[in-house]
Amino acid sequence: MDALRSYVLLVTWQVLRVRVMLPLAIVVQALLAVGIVLGYPLLFPEIDRTTTLFLATAAPTITLVTMGLVLVPQVVAQAKTEGSLDFLRSLPVPRIVYLFADLTVWLVVVLPGVVFAIVAAQWRFGLDMHVSPLVVPAFLLVAFTATSVGYAIAAVLPPMLANLTTQVLVVFVLMFSPLTFPADRLPGWLAAIHGVLPIQAMGEVVRGTLATNAFPLTLGAFLALGAWCAASFTVTSLVLTRRA
Repeated sequence: MDALRSYVLLVTWQVLRVRVMLPLAIVVQALLAVGIVLGYPLLFPEIDRTTTLFLATAAPTITLVTMGLVLVPQVVAQAKTEGSLDFLRSLPVPRIVYLFADLTVWLVVVLPGVVFAIVAAQWRFGLDMHVSPLVVPAFLLVAFTATSVGYAIAAVLPPMLANLTTQVLVVFVLMFSPLTFPADRLPGWLAAIHGVLPIQAMGEVVRGTLATNAFPLTLGAFLALGAWCAASFTVTSLVLTRRA
């Protein structure tokens, strides 16, 4: 009961702390999702069904990934700079409760963008996508993994370096990750890197649950995301628990 009460209080505290930027963050995430659906097709003179399915499923994926790997590290880095993270570490609250409370806030931020992305893709392309019953746990796993990795980046790196890393990551995600195109289009060395990183697995999980009639859903992608989520969550917990 104490853990639940602490969770509710921390969610409230986090919402109040970022209340000024919260509406803007929701709008930006929604615009990013819609912009991918409407803007990326302009790069292709002709679009076949496979390409439209990649773009339609990439929009919600990129929204989740950029929230976790870009927005979250920047906010956590700011919290480290202003001292609010140290204040939270001093509270008699289990660190896992603090992490779950913060993850809840960012999940609320990104969900409207995910919905807008799916609706915009249906409107733009008129696709007949067969949605899997696993779509909700799949999206939650992607969001939780991306946010956990983002937290680990901000927890381990100094604030300035963490912010710089997020700028590199956003270019990497938007331009060089197999989310809007198949992985076989990448150079061999880059494809090998993506075989280790979680971004490709995120795309496979979302595609495999949003369009089961076109993309296979593999257990390996779920296991890879689970491993990354557990590892990054452990790193963040250790850093937050460590005494200054």
